[in-house]
Amino acid sequence: MVWKPGDAGFDAVKIAFLTSGTLELAILDQDMATAGAQGPKGSVSITSSSRNGALEEAIAVSVTAKSPSALDRASVVVEAVHVRMG
Repeated sequence: MVWKPGDAGFDAVKIAFLTSGTLELAILDQDMATAGAQGPKGSVSITSSSRNGALEEAIAVSVTAKSPSALDRASVVVEAVHVRMG
């Protein structure tokens, strides 16, 4: 993922890592804003995080997400897109 403070996804991963917390993760086959996007979902812990990248490029972050149990076998399917602010 790209190192991008202020991005909701980046911040959620960073906070989960720094606090040893968990977050809900869905690994989708399309952008989450796309109706019909689908994939497994579940609660994960971020167990490692490292920054890498050349000075001229965007800074990338490698993270490892582990689930205490298997991700839900039933896939999540995006049926409609809702935007929630704040």
